[in-house]
Amino acid sequence: MAAAYIFFLHIVLVIYVFFSRKKESIGEGFLAVAFVVIVFAVGWTIATMITNFLFAMEWFDHWFWQPLESRFWQIVRKEINRDTLSLLILTAGEVAFYYLYFAIGDKNNSPEEKKAEE
Repeated sequence: MAAAYIFFLHIVLVIYVFFSRKKESIGEGFLAVAFVVIVFAVGWTIATMITNFLFAMEWFDHWFWQPLESRFWQIVRKEINRDTLSLLILTAGEVAFYYLYFAIGDKNNSPEEKKAEE
């Protein structure tokens, strides 16, 4: 369920990026979507390498698979598997990257500044 929620957030991001960049042209919208898809694919691969490294460590494996008495932690362990953990790492990295790329980048390249320069 957690992985499905993360995928849903990415779909919302793709829709937002398409419509925010479509204002310039439809090609810009598709280009922004392609950029998000490429960053997602490459980022998930890198995040999976990180989680594979973590799950190979003995202390992490021992901590993750220890017997739990709490029902809450049993559900958390069921939901937070290797793929979900890699998606969480990916999403955290993407939030920082997209904030820098889309939010701050748009402020630096705003149409008002281009008109003021002319």
